[in-house]
Amino acid sequence: MSDRVQRTASILVGALVVGVIAWIAVSMPTAKTPRIEDASAPTPTETDAASPPSTPDAAPEVTLDASLDLGTDSILLDAGVMPKGAPRSVRLGVVLIQFEGAEGASSAARSKKDALIEAQRLLDEARIDFKKAVHGGDSGSSDDIGRIPRGVLDPRTEIAVFSLGAGDVSDILETPRGYWIVKRLE
Repeated sequence: MSDRVQRTASILVGALVVGVIAWIAVSMPTAKTPRIEDASAPTPTETDAASPPSTPDAAPEVTLDASLDLGTDSILLDAGVMPKGAPRSVRLGVVLIQFEGAEGASSAARSKKDALIEAQRLLDEARIDFKKAVHGGDSGSSDDIGRIPRGVLDPRTEIAVFSLGAGDVSDILETPRGYWIVKRLE
């Protein structure tokens, strides 16, 4: 093939790739960020709810579920922020509780609801005797899985694990493989 034909083909392929990326970017829906209303602002009345917003570009009011945990930990996890001073790798133990649909779960795996109940029971045990909780967990549980570097786990799990202090036991973490209870060994 001549150089000219190769260059022309490369340009066409490059233009096609750019076009596809642009098409995907334009066709994807945009995420709406919830507004946090000023607590000192007067609350709307029922008649206010029926009337249209005063400005054409006013954002719709967002109602948050009161049961949601909106603490600092949740904000850090949602933002994907690794805490300052977090180590580059950690050595840890894991209690695994699998449920239907989790990666690697057998067809006889318990429901997600039942798995959460079992995870809550094992969490109490893990805080007292981690090795005993490991024996109560599913196959894949270990009191020492070794050293895990950053970038291996899914982001929410990684931030939670790397935020633990040495010797600390995590809360229940939902991971792609099931529920985890993690103890940071060092």
